Amino acid sequence: MSVEPRGYEYPPQSIHVVPLPADFEQLFPKPTGLTEDVWPTAQINYLGFYLKRLSCKTVLIEGHYIDRDFIDDLALFYSRSLRGYPNYCQRLHFFSEELDDDRWKKLISDANGGKRERVRQFLQKSYLGFSVVRPLPGSLIGRTVLPTFPTNTAEGHRRDFGATREYRVHLAGFDLVVSGLAFQQQDQGVSACATTALWSAIHKVAPMEGLPFATPAAITQAASRYFLAGGRALPSEGLTIDQICEATRSSGLAPIVVRGLALEQARAQLHGYLTSGLPAVLALQPLPLTRSEGHAVCAVGLKLGEVAPQTNPDYHFRDVATSVMAVYVHDDRLGPYAVADLQSHTLPSGDIVPALVIRWPGEKAEFETCVLRAIIVPAPPKLRLTVARMRSLGVVIAEAVGERLPELQGRVDLSCRYRVSTEYQQMAFDFGLSDEGILELSSRTVLSRYLGVVHLDGPSGPLFDVLLDATETQANPSVLCCVSRRGLPVAGKPLMAFIARRLGGTVIG
Repeated sequence: MSVEPRGYEYPPQSIHVVPLPADFEQLFPKPTGLTEDVWPTAQINYLGFYLKRLSCKTVLIEGHYIDRDFIDDLALFYSRSLRGYPNYCQRLHFFSEELDDDRWKKLISDANGGKRERVRQFLQKSYLGFSVVRPLPGSLIGRTVLPTFPTNTAEGHRRDFGATREYRVHLAGFDLVVSGLAFQQQDQGVSACATTALWSAIHKVAPMEGLPFATPAAITQAASRYFLAGGRALPSEGLTIDQICEATRSSGLAPIVVRGLALEQARAQLHGYLTSGLPAVLALQPLPLTRSEGHAVCAVGLKLGEVAPQTNPDYHFRDVATSVMAVYVHDDRLGPYAVADLQSHTLPSGDIVPALVIRWPGEKAEFETCVLRAIIVPAPPKLRLTVARMRSLGVVIAEAVGERLPELQGRVDLSCRYRVSTEYQQMAFDFGLSDEGILELSSRTVLSRYLGVVHLDGPSGPLFDVLLDATETQANPSVLCCVSRRGLPVAGKPLMAFIARRLGGTVIG
């Protein structure tokens, strides 16, 4: 009796097109056997709800897709299981245009007939992103990138999604682009909530430094290399804040950790980092606090309202960070861009702490309320100046301007953020600088790669910027220059020059 040899054929590829089903879970294989979640899962329901709000009409299903993150997870963990997990996934592509298989074939034919760029533009115009479907029964949703909601809301609020980037997608010979930030569901094999939150954040910051993307498996291994809070690295039972920091350093980035925040401080920190394009991992403790488990999400954007009036009669400026109403987070238990209202919460001890009330998009129904325990920002290693340090200097400058320029009527608005110096130089051509001023900034001033920008706004527009060397530490602060803007009144120019001299910087106007 002989054993029949198994074939080693390459797997077939298939691409077919279906309308977005009313029951979104139809696109996913229903798990068999024991699972902890009800079917469909909250993540699948959320994803279907979000796509409907994006006006998705068509799903193109890519039957065979090799996903780098899943391959790494498979090699490290799932390949050693008794169950035979395949090494490939499916990938779902979403479009706002109505398509079917016949029209898809026609598009391929048109592209082959010399209209490839026209077809690509047609697909790009309606492209809404993608979602990888992993062959993991309890954790189907892999790397998913979808666009954010529009900047302006129906209620008159604004959304700021500075911590997103462009993803280039290769589909059937066409290059498509979607802007967002990668999300995925934790699988509890190689990743828990903190791993997936940090993985999302690294997806934004790593390209800024030319670094490779760390996979969930690599993050969990790095986090548990020297310290194991739960006894073993895999299956992953979650990461501590110290482990998140260790995994961040192993990825080539530097963690900035902020703890013990009041609500106003939390708003200021989140505003400073997120508007600078740096996503943050939020360490949360769900209520009631008698529950032992912690949670982590990735903060991606902000919901902004009006700047609050100054309530302290001793101050003559306003803080732009007071406009922060909510945070948009990637919550692996729910989905991408979940809205989380930022509120204060009184603990049984009487302490007042910041809390996040996480909700479904566009709904008032509460999903969960969590106390914010810490903010961890994976930052480029050269970025050493913190938002807190920038703000401490900014408060002094804003107060001096508001007090000594009464014609501004207290309408001096302070904000602090980081910018890449080359980006700032490009923006400066719209500042209304003199020819000598723009020449000084672009050709005669040495700027650090990352700038700390203390920005002052007035009733008629931007007043001036104070540029700080963000590669320096709190012990060695360095002001590079003060840059005049269009809204600075003539009477304010001597004051700006005085501030620049006192801080050791030059004047650019």
